[in-house]
Amino acid sequence: MSVWRRYLVKDVTGRLVDLPSSLLDRADDGTAPLPHFAGRCVELVAAVIVGDRKTHARVTELAFTKLYFDQMGYVDAAKRERMIRLMLESCADRRVALPRRDARHEESVRLSRRADAARDQLIREFGWEPKPAERDAALSRLDPARLRGARPEPARTLH
Repeated sequence: MSVWRRYLVKDVTGRLVDLPSSLLDRADDGTAPLPHFAGRCVELVAAVIVGDRKTHARVTELAFTKLYFDQMGYVDAAKRERMIRLMLESCADRRVALPRRDARHEESVRLSRRADAARDQLIREFGWEPKPAERDAALSRLDPARLRGARPEPARTLH
């Protein structure tokens, strides 16, 4: 059994097209830009797929996010770092024991507020709530068995 990633990006017409993970990896690690994304924020579908590549594979995780590119076409490192910081801050209230009425309670309340604020900011800056048709289009491309009776769209690759 294999595990791999697939990415779809919404193009300027609103269609979801494949973005090969190797291209995204190079733009993320600073070795090769994606000039057509330079200075843009794109809506990205990120999927983790498990199974046999030749027969039956299933999407095990599906995320709809925004990805920012710098003026050269590389993944914007500052935005990526901000996203990671917000993700970590959003977990601040998960480390606290059940609150009691003492100084620890005040700390719990403070951490809970901080985590809520981070989650809200994370959603505003990096979240993308797909329409049902967009979600179905993504699943149709990535895991057609999930949509009963749905025929997969022909694969389009962004070069």
